Amino acid sequence: MGNMRRRWDTDERGTGIGSGEPFLPNIAKLGDAMRDPSWVTEDPELHLLPHLEKACSEPGSPLRLVSARSAGLVFVVELEWTGERAGAGAVRAAAVALLGRVAEEATHIHQRRGEGFTDFEVVTGSVPSETAFEPHGHLIRLRVKHAVG
Repeated sequence: MGNMRRRWDTDERGTGIGSGEPFLPNIAKLGDAMRDPSWVTEDPELHLLPHLEKACSEPGSPLRLVSARSAGLVFVVELEWTGERAGAGAVRAAAVALLGRVAEEATHIHQRRGEGFTDFEVVTGSVPSETAFEPHGHLIRLRVKHAVG
């Protein structure tokens, strides 16, 4: 093993098998669409919130919706973890499942962990030539508050 920096806890190679370049055009299309000054959709409280509320109120949901509001272009959704374990994988799985309720054709999720919370910065929307509608999208920040440990 030596000085190899692991990519995960059981990694023994320290290096991958290739680049992610085959899917890079998809990321570039999303980035290009996001540059349109009218791409972010208005009223996420009307378009997104009902789906998130419904998902969080379903039996067995490990997430409780605390608040949701627009902060400029970003729809900020605060959630509380009510599941048994707040491990990074469990929180990520629940957040991705919740985001699946509002995700559109192109979605990017970036996770950031802090002391007592995990944020998911999300871009979801449509890009030209992949939708029957005018390209549009949403910027969402999910903040999942959980016990430290």
